[in-house]
Amino acid sequence: MSLIHNEQTKLTATALNNVAVAFVIAGFVGPMVAVGYGSEAMARDSIAILVSIVWLFVGFILHSIAKLILRDLKP
Repeated sequence: MSLIHNEQTKLTATALNNVAVAFVIAGFVGPMVAVGYGSEAMARDSIAILVSIVWLFVGFILHSIAKLILRDLKP
């Protein structure tokens, strides 16, 4: 039974980590690349940069939660 539990736990952690990566790519990396290339689609004001940093922080929090979920693995 612990093998099934471990696999389900790893699947849950992987899904959450994938969401974390999506947050970082869509909310931080994408806008920072747009700013770097001087795109008119991304405003360079401090609010836009602050929102990007919030997305990065949310991605980090989700990744940390995924790591905490993995502590539930059984030997």
